[in-house]
Amino acid sequence: MDNLARLLGVSDFLWDDFMRMQYANLFPVISATDALVKAKTREDLESELAATLAIVHAGPEIPREDAPWRISLNSFKDREMFRIDMRHILGLTEEFWDFSEELTDLTEVIVNTAFHLTSEDLRSVHGTPRLPDGSIAQMTVLALGKCGGRELGFASDIELMFVYDGEGLTDGNEPQQASIFYEKVVQNFLNAIRARQEGIFQVDLQLRPYGKSGSMAVSLDSFRRYYAPKGPAWAYERQALVKLRPIAGEKELGRQVSLLRDEFTYNGSPFDVTSMRAMRERQVRHLVSAGKFNAKYSPGGLVDIEYLIQGLQITYGASNPALRLTNIRSAMAALNSSGILSDEDYTKLHKAHTFLRWLIDSMRVVRGNSKDVTIPVYGSEEFAFLARRLKYGNDVQSLRDHLLQVQADVIEMNRRLL
Repeated sequence: MDNLARLLGVSDFLWDDFMRMQYANLFPVISATDALVKAKTREDLESELAATLAIVHAGPEIPREDAPWRISLNSFKDREMFRIDMRHILGLTEEFWDFSEELTDLTEVIVNTAFHLTSEDLRSVHGTPRLPDGSIAQMTVLALGKCGGRELGFASDIELMFVYDGEGLTDGNEPQQASIFYEKVVQNFLNAIRARQEGIFQVDLQLRPYGKSGSMAVSLDSFRRYYAPKGPAWAYERQALVKLRPIAGEKELGRQVSLLRDEFTYNGSPFDVTSMRAMRERQVRHLVSAGKFNAKYSPGGLVDIEYLIQGLQITYGASNPALRLTNIRSAMAALNSSGILSDEDYTKLHKAHTFLRWLIDSMRVVRGNSKDVTIPVYGSEEFAFLARRLKYGNDVQSLRDHLLQVQADVIEMNRRLL
């Protein structure tokens, strides 16, 4: 009852999810108080999911949307996400970053399992895709954004890219080109993972070459041509590769893509500040309501910290491979150790990043979506609730002052250091 009361008091979305949508699936999480105390390791999650799927999935089957393994996979995903969210809400995760690690571990386990099962099911129909020399045409699954940095928060998108290593034919009774086979793998993967609500474990492929206009399955040659120095990729798309990290599929292919990322992103050219500023202006114009502060996109918001750190990594990463890190806090520490960020700037950025991530996460927990991170109007009941959620108690003025100071510090450092 205590757990239920605290859930009701913090998140209408999670409460609605529990009471209306998934009572039978989620009640064990609420009632098993002892199980909430300790975090599960990635190995725990893998073994529990494997045991769950073993009951309903004995081997490859014809792909279909109502396959029992898909239902079990999503029930497991939703239950474990709810458990991790509950640990976070009840204060059982020591730091926000522990919460991020737990969410990222779960995400990688789900992505890896869904990818292998969808691939397995399609191979049972079409055979294994092979290159002209007879070797297997492999695929790697790459994480970007918050997932690539192991920085997932409540309602973060799961940004992925699927890359296969070359064209050929499958070796089954119904042969297909590797490009068509892997396009089906990605489509079936997307169909297999079901988001309960927009923004809650929603897979996003928009960072792939050519975005929505491009193939969902990207060949290694296409990746190479698109991101090469004279390729059609925009500067912000190469910048996004700073967060690229293989999380599933064939490891050697993932290593090859990572080496190409280093070649194209950390090539000795300074960060394109002009293009970044133009991108930020478009974001502010289209994503920020006039007269309001969006914790992610407004000047001095989270994106300014992320772009600042990525810009410094790109500028100095060619000569210093130690800076080629996908996690932003690790990258901050490396920039500080290398003397690129002074101790004072590092401390300010570290604190500002912590504050803004906590702020965004708190609003997402309350509102139940990833899109609306606009700060409530000062003096409103919602602003007061946010202050309590952030442990300011009834001192709403301190939250407002802290927010204004962080915004000013981030704007000043972004302009000075880039």
